[in-house]
Amino acid sequence: MGFFSIDTLVTIAAAIFTLGILILIHELGHFLVARMVGIRVERFSIGMPPRFLSIQNKVDGLWIKLFVPWFVQRMANAEAVEFRIPRKKPMASDTEYALSWTPFGGYVKMSGMIDESMDGDIKGKPWEFGSKKRWQQLLTISGGVIMNTILAFIIFSAIVFSAGMDEPVEGTFVGSLVSTEEREVFPAEAAGIQENDQIVSINGQHVTEWEELTEIVQNLPGETITVDWVRNGIRYSDSMAVVKETVPTAEGNLDIGMIGIGRVVTHRDVGVVESVKYGARSTYVFGTLMARSFWSMVTGQTSMDQVGGPIMIAKMAGDMARRGWLDVFYFMAIISVNLAFINILPIPGLDGGHFLIISIEGIIRRPLPLNVKLIIQQVGMFFLLGLVLFITIQDISRL
Repeated sequence: MGFFSIDTLVTIAAAIFTLGILILIHELGHFLVARMVGIRVERFSIGMPPRFLSIQNKVDGLWIKLFVPWFVQRMANAEAVEFRIPRKKPMASDTEYALSWTPFGGYVKMSGMIDESMDGDIKGKPWEFGSKKRWQQLLTISGGVIMNTILAFIIFSAIVFSAGMDEPVEGTFVGSLVSTEEREVFPAEAAGIQENDQIVSINGQHVTEWEELTEIVQNLPGETITVDWVRNGIRYSDSMAVVKETVPTAEGNLDIGMIGIGRVVTHRDVGVVESVKYGARSTYVFGTLMARSFWSMVTGQTSMDQVGGPIMIAKMAGDMARRGWLDVFYFMAIISVNLAFINILPIPGLDGGHFLIISIEGIIRRPLPLNVKLIIQQVGMFFLLGLVLFITIQDISRL
């Protein structure tokens, strides 16, 4: 498969769409709250430096600036090309809206705030971040997390409202045979079980409800069991080795047994109220799942090998796009919840790091020294860049 194959282009398009929307919404959260509490936003950038294009309203019109790449600046004898579009009713703005070269990222540069730019120019003006009340600073820092959480909730709700949901049918009839990338054929299919067959007993124990069936199988990972099933009035029986799968749950990672069957489901439409409840519940479940997965990594219960970065997200986004754009949006909602959780971690360079510093300043009732903030930010950015590099190398090794 060549680089410019359809699959590759779909993956790239899905990745840019997914990550682009998530980053835009996150930064938009910071931007809107900052403007709401009166903090001047100097730059709103989609993508990370260097800048490619910027637009800004000024008193004499709309100014557009194209930045010349560094490797041709000497040849062009210019760092940027700027031109003006006259407007009948120009309205000046303090904010420069920029599009930068690195697509997977973005930032909001607020006056008087030490962030990724390492700008320590703080003058104490009333529109600066540091001049605002603590609750206003905390709310501004939380804006991105809040917006990502709201986005996930809206997507989950909209998907179930538009597509409806599947509900399980009572009984032990097989509705589907499971297949994954790691294992195309599970034991049930290998033994000859087909869709619409009815499982009647496991290890001689009669089963009439799907919950009974799954409880027995899930509690026997790696063991050999005997399964009896009925098809068109004819009874079949065979032994099969139960596959052990590690799955994330609300209580952490859990080893369960699987033979590769799914139950029969029926489809129904969902109203607005139920969709909203489903959206809230899904957002909470995935947020809790992310928190427990993170704790499992911290405590060493889960290996860092399972962590994915931008490349793995791009691959998964491409896989979702090939299944359908509804799956892309569902995947986007899950990543949005994960992005919200990661950003609230108290790590310098993340929103949670800023939140922690502001909270400490509130407790000690004075701002931390400027050089201390700069050092904290530099250490945090160094750590994050190293982590991103490590995860990216892992992603490449798994391709």
